[in-house]
Amino acid sequence: MSNSSITEEKLVPLLQELIRNKCVNTGHPDSGQEIKSAKTLRRFFNDHGIKSEILEAHPGRANLLARIPGTDPGAPTLCFMNHMDVVPANESQWSVDPFGGDLRGGFVWGRGAVDMLNTTASQAVAFAMLAQEKKNFPGDLLFLAVADEEASGRLGARWLTEHHWDKIKSDYMITELGGFFLNNTNEQNITITTGEKGIAWTRIQVKGEAGHGSLPYNTHNTAYVIGEALQRLSSYKPKLELTREYCDMVAALHLPKKEQQKLTKKATLMKSIKHLAQTDEGTARFLHAASQMTISPNVVEVGKKINIIPDHGSIELDIRILPGQTVETVLAELTRALGNIAKQFEIEILEYFPSNTSPLDTPLYQATCELIGAVYPLACPVPFFIGSVTDGRFFRKKGTIVYGFSLFHDELTLSEYARRLHGKNERISVKSLELSCNYFYKLPEIFFNKTHLSDNM
Repeated sequence: MSNSSITEEKLVPLLQELIRNKCVNTGHPDSGQEIKSAKTLRRFFNDHGIKSEILEAHPGRANLLARIPGTDPGAPTLCFMNHMDVVPANESQWSVDPFGGDLRGGFVWGRGAVDMLNTTASQAVAFAMLAQEKKNFPGDLLFLAVADEEASGRLGARWLTEHHWDKIKSDYMITELGGFFLNNTNEQNITITTGEKGIAWTRIQVKGEAGHGSLPYNTHNTAYVIGEALQRLSSYKPKLELTREYCDMVAALHLPKKEQQKLTKKATLMKSIKHLAQTDEGTARFLHAASQMTISPNVVEVGKKINIIPDHGSIELDIRILPGQTVETVLAELTRALGNIAKQFEIEILEYFPSNTSPLDTPLYQATCELIGAVYPLACPVPFFIGSVTDGRFFRKKGTIVYGFSLFHDELTLSEYARRLHGKNERISVKSLELSCNYFYKLPEIFFNKTHLSDNM
């Protein structure tokens, strides 16, 4: 591969077109319209002699699948997965057109440049090069671009695993979210996402009695109950859990031994995270999320009219759970958090999905570490356990080993990624695009070689 020519002729133009397609997912079934980007990718693959298939769960909500067949039906399957939808952008806050796909200052700018159209483009170009060069691997290599990731995957990965598993079945998968550098030490700590917390989105509701706003004496105003609940949730400290996933993260950070010890003792953990945040807020926030259930009250509704005492109030809570935590765990924790006002609330679990992880001792993890070392010899791979969720969870549920990773330039630290993610002036460097594309191009050969060696041991 000639990095400069491929980047200039294929990679950057493809990413720009994906950004300009403006596949904005608001959560409404008719939004997104990923069919635009699915057609872009199908045309790109057609130009390289690759057949692809579009699968729609809802009109315009397209998923695209392409395959390079393997030579051995018994060999494992590797899948490149990405998503084509993006979140909305407030254009007034941007210094460029968020859907212009501008190339300036060595960066491609636009909504989705980081999350995750850079990977979509990099995987597609690498996949096309491998197909064009007629690379022969033992197992199938799949390219899967999905819809609706930004709204829980109901019309994308979830739908595909439930209705088209025979077509997309994969033993191993590489997808988002990883490859970011931690700047907590002078060493190059680079993240490989190996697992994620679960979700338990919950609504709590309280009922009162309506009345005229001019006569508030001796009434049951639900606004006060909601306010008290918010105050208690704000001051509540969930139980700390030193899971294997959390301890693996801390061990891989190569912090001073005393700092590691403080981060792995419940008595000193929170104080140590606060200290770490002074120099590396990104890492501190991820360690905080990985060490406990988190409860974030993000939607509050109470009252409809200024002169009516509200008779109903609700809070929608984004609750993220650790391995082993269940619906029963969530209910017990909420009851503890609300204390003596808990009985006033009706609690409804809106959506639940358990925490999920993949093991580290696999050919795909080893191949990724080898490719990291080839570019960053001093880098230390960090198995990362994230607080957010990805489409990889639907595949882990089916038994697929899933990692989140792209190889980026070291300017993309975790803190910098967090600033760009769903934020203004989202952008990705051309250097990162080149590194990612090379990673996906080289990964299959190293991975399949390692699976072959493993089978023969």
